[in-house]
Amino acid sequence: MRILSVLLLCFCGSLRAADVVLIESYHSGYEWDKSYLLGINQELDPSIDMVRFEMDTKRLPESEFEQMASKAWEFYLQHQPKVVILGDDNALRLMYPKLYNQPISIVFLGINSNPRRLLMQYPGQAKVTGVLERPLFVKNLSEISLMLNKRQIRVRVLFDSGVTSKIASDFIIEQYELIKKGLGVEIEVHNIALFDEWKAQVDSAQAQGFDAILVGLYQTLVDENERSVPAKTVMDWTNQYTGVPLFTFMDYAVGRGKAVGGVVTYGQSQGQASAHIVNRIFNGESADLIPIQIDTQGKAMYSRSEAKRWKILAPKDWQAVD
Repeated sequence: MRILSVLLLCFCGSLRAADVVLIESYHSGYEWDKSYLLGINQELDPSIDMVRFEMDTKRLPESEFEQMASKAWEFYLQHQPKVVILGDDNALRLMYPKLYNQPISIVFLGINSNPRRLLMQYPGQAKVTGVLERPLFVKNLSEISLMLNKRQIRVRVLFDSGVTSKIASDFIIEQYELIKKGLGVEIEVHNIALFDEWKAQVDSAQAQGFDAILVGLYQTLVDENERSVPAKTVMDWTNQYTGVPLFTFMDYAVGRGKAVGGVVTYGQSQGQASAHIVNRIFNGESADLIPIQIDTQGKAMYSRSEAKRWKILAPKDWQAVD
């Protein structure tokens, strides 16, 4: 596969057509994007050219999202691809209303929302399929309970206030309501905008009787001046000052100085699945006849150093990352 990595703000002038345009909700430095790009690179047919546009919505204020969507639209028009890959919820939400009536195939990945609502709202000639992402919530709670060796536990679940986080936390709450009686776990879910508020929830967890913190997404937190707080800063602080073990849904949040572990979703499998769909389209299949998939692949992984710190024995079938 030949990939052109294009700076999102520098695409003036004449550009050659590409087979595939990938529109990323986030940016190439974000670990999730790195992971699904790896998966795409592994699976996409080498004869297919792909170019990328980064919308950077983890770091930009929401007031600038529509402006970035307009730039992504211009990028699409300059390249005139056969297929557009939309990476994650913001790209789908912002770009599908612009792309729905184009003579293209659209493949989405990393979608936590229900895409059918948007597809029904904008019926057009674009042919659409893709891969859904779902937090492995129930599996994580049962595994945390076993590792802490407690039958009744309390878990505080922390997300930032981004679009994907709100969708994921709603999904978690719905799941929890269905299974809470038989699970023996009490949860408290927070969507947080300010880093100071995040700190307060971490600081108070132990005193308020929680046994663990389950970390979701944390990349859109801002400081008191509404400046984006680097994800590494958030995780470093959280790991240093937590009074209870950290667990997570995301592979990049496991490791020394991060979370103990978790049954995680990982971008690589999303990228592989979406690239496989793109290959099928270029081999003549119609995108609208390829069923939307739910990526149920999860990896159970843990950090030896963090498990040792918290005196936690990880299950034998869990993969160690350090």
